[in-house]
Amino acid sequence: MWDHKIHEVFPLVIYQGTIDCHAQFKKDNLDSLRDYWFNGYENESPEYSGRIFLHHREECYPFFNDLKKNLDRYMQHLNVDYNLLSYHIIKAWVGCHKDNDTPSIVPHYHNESNISFVYYLKTDETSDKFCVSQQTNRNECVGGLFETADQRNTLLGFNKYNCNHYTITPKEGTVVLFPSNVWHHTQQYEERKGERIVIPGDIRVTLKSDNPDYHQGSTHPSQWLEL
Repeated sequence: MWDHKIHEVFPLVIYQGTIDCHAQFKKDNLDSLRDYWFNGYENESPEYSGRIFLHHREECYPFFNDLKKNLDRYMQHLNVDYNLLSYHIIKAWVGCHKDNDTPSIVPHYHNESNISFVYYLKTDETSDKFCVSQQTNRNECVGGLFETADQRNTLLGFNKYNCNHYTITPKEGTVVLFPSNVWHHTQQYEERKGERIVIPGDIRVTLKSDNPDYHQGSTHPSQWLEL
């Protein structure tokens, strides 16, 4: 007897992987990266002060080499041939939360890149969570159906079909990869007791320079002309 089946279509993939060089990279670079953040700009985001070219620093290359491995694995999960692709880091910076006075990051997305990442260089159990969200839920076929206000609560509980918000607990030594057009933010769930230092960044994805004939995809920057 046929009962029923749920077809879960169009799932969003958020990738979390390991940075193999983390222990040595943290030992070698934690202090200098902390100084990079606080050097005269304690209350100003690196994105607003031009400190967004961390990928030009040679001492950071071991991390970016491991990032490339994780990007390939991310593409594998999407069933994409990563051998045809080139990844171009266009921005990378340092983020630091030292105390409870540092605000969490508000919901936003990045419109200038294809893939964004967050590498957790230093965290503890009280570090802000990484959150992704959607502005509308296509399963909410009736307005207010997923409303949680006390006076009109039709929702029995949250699950993957009715939530607009997903939380990832940061784990030191891991990197999170996600489409740049996904809304994301951080959220403080408890009093911070330690320091949170991350390396976020943005990536453009193009075809490799020796694969220019594909109908879809952006050509390699070596084929571009600056006017």
